[in-house]
Amino acid sequence: MSFKLGFLTHVHGPGKDLRTVLRDLLTVFAAAEDLGFDGGWVAQHHFRTDYGRLPSPLVFFGAVAARAPRLRLGTAVTVLPLEDPIRLAEDAAVLDALSGGALELGLGTGGANTDAFARFGHDPADRHRLHDDNLGTLRLALGGTVLQPPARTLGDRLWQATSDVTRAAAIGRAGDGLLLGTAVHDPRKVQRPLAEAYTATSPRPRFGIVRAVFPAKDRQAAVADLAPALDLHRRNFAELTGLGIEEHLARINVHHGTAGEVTASLRADPAVLDFLNPDSWFLPVVQHELSDVDADIERLRVLATEIAPALGWRP
Repeated sequence: MSFKLGFLTHVHGPGKDLRTVLRDLLTVFAAAEDLGFDGGWVAQHHFRTDYGRLPSPLVFFGAVAARAPRLRLGTAVTVLPLEDPIRLAEDAAVLDALSGGALELGLGTGGANTDAFARFGHDPADRHRLHDDNLGTLRLALGGTVLQPPARTLGDRLWQATSDVTRAAAIGRAGDGLLLGTAVHDPRKVQRPLAEAYTATSPRPRFGIVRAVFPAKDRQAAVADLAPALDLHRRNFAELTGLGIEEHLARINVHHGTAGEVTASLRADPAVLDFLNPDSWFLPVVQHELSDVDADIERLRVLATEIAPALGWRP
């Protein structure tokens, strides 16, 4: 098996100024390039000071392209209902030109950003309609002759996320990639049916599969490291309140322990290896709310040298 190895960050850093957070993150991206990763992906969030501090991923990627020019750069996701699709097309085209065609543009309806919709003058209940309308305009802009610089090939590098099997099938018919792995979605009951519905309609299935991956010297050390961050995490997900640490980690699909334990856990996951192929990405999340740069880079090192090769990846 072969696949592309990336990583996904939600850009944490509660209590830190954003300049420090972003500079530290540039260091992580540069380290990932040195370790042989194929790309780095970021999630877009609006008006946050704790979980998810980056509202403008494409601006940040301009700095990454200069610091780590061999990495592909992906969004997982850009909240399309809150974007002007023509302006998004222009910004994406400029970044794609700057990075030598490295952009992977992931789009979503903004389920994790519903509290931001009112500030943009939108009702979150309208998010699916807004997404679909904006996606149509975005496709026309990318495929047309007016956009400067032109970015016609970028239309072949669109990705979408969904939690609905009907929409997953539609994403397949459209020829877009499927981003799979929202933390609170059960792999067997939710994610695998999405992947199967998508595969059934896609002429060229390509997945971006997200998993939280926290290797450590042993499982106890991983739990001790993650426990304080889980207290912060619960504030953003009410359905996780009251869960014990191990139950919480299982509920949000965290693979943790030694490199061997993490590898075995990923192999047993019903919505990971069955759907990876050379056009697909494995996107581990290695940062928690309170981790530091050195710890994040060490996790990337273990992923690149032990876990991902054991799953079939080669740099």
